[in-house]
Amino acid sequence: MNRITTRLFTLALASSFIQSANAEILEFAVSSDDKGDKSGVYKVQIDTTNQAYKVDQIIKTTDPSYIDIDSASQRIFAVNEEPNSGAFVYRLNKDKWQLETQLTGLGDYPCHISFNSVTNMVSVATYVSPHVSLLEYKENRLNLVKTFKHQGKGKLPRQDSPHPHWSGWSPEGKFLYSVDLGIDEIKHYYFDENSQAWASKTAVKLDAGDGPRHLAFHPYRNFAYLINEISNTLVVLEQDLLTGQLIVKQRLNTLDPNWTKHSQAAAIRLSDDGQYIYVANRGENSIAVFKIDQLGEAKHIQSISTGGNWPRDFNFSENQDYILVGNKKDHKLNLFTRDVKTGLLAATNISVPIMTPKFVEFWPF
Repeated sequence: MNRITTRLFTLALASSFIQSANAEILEFAVSSDDKGDKSGVYKVQIDTTNQAYKVDQIIKTTDPSYIDIDSASQRIFAVNEEPNSGAFVYRLNKDKWQLETQLTGLGDYPCHISFNSVTNMVSVATYVSPHVSLLEYKENRLNLVKTFKHQGKGKLPRQDSPHPHWSGWSPEGKFLYSVDLGIDEIKHYYFDENSQAWASKTAVKLDAGDGPRHLAFHPYRNFAYLINEISNTLVVLEQDLLTGQLIVKQRLNTLDPNWTKHSQAAAIRLSDDGQYIYVANRGENSIAVFKIDQLGEAKHIQSISTGGNWPRDFNFSENQDYILVGNKKDHKLNLFTRDVKTGLLAATNISVPIMTPKFVEFWPF
């Protein structure tokens, strides 16, 4: 389906949203690298009853990667995967999203951003430079507090230097971490009361060649779940709530044992009830589902095709009864139903064309 056909199809179906007052309407934010004026953040609405959709660009920006939505303050924090880029804050003003402030020059190819609404701090992981920037968001401005530069390398060609791929806080907002694919480590950053300065240490060292990518925390227990991009493994970690250290408890493969071709683990999400883990595999093009037991450990219960190529990201609907998957290489979003009791997924017939989807989040506004 080309872009002109897609637009006409979208417009033709838009009226069904008005006609179906009782339909379940799902809303998501999706970042798209469509080059030129079409690159940006989109609001995607899906009418599950009529299998219709609407796609509207809400923010025009170059090559957006991961974003962080703060619904309380009606702001979106974003990074662009570009040379010598930085952090951008967009504010909702009279139904339009406007750039409120930005801080560029943070480094080459920022790939992840996280906002701590308790402390008004922002962390940015910069994949190439390579470092993590800690920013303060105050009086509608961003100010650089500290740059944590990583050092070292791993054993594989992709690990010839550090590559911070994710940074963020644990749920209580106390501990700041970053995941470095290049050196097989998770870093922990903290404010040292003795020196009155920010410092860093290694929270956990992973197996050589793991290539860790993203970290997700249990919503109410002291466990964290790490996805390793290169080794295609899921690692269960126990968090020390006093020191912030992370202890390895379990390792599992994310791919079918019979899979022999290339694949790279991508995104990881936990359900709000803390019972299920979902992992995207690029190459195998699947979502692997794991059940969390009373000890915090995981058991594989399902793998399902994403119906597309290279699932870079996915996320739950607001009620977590659906999952929307962004298949990056064939430019489409595929919708799955989710059984909130069993955690199992099932494909639907709903697919939304969008160029190079890179991030997915439910729309909270």
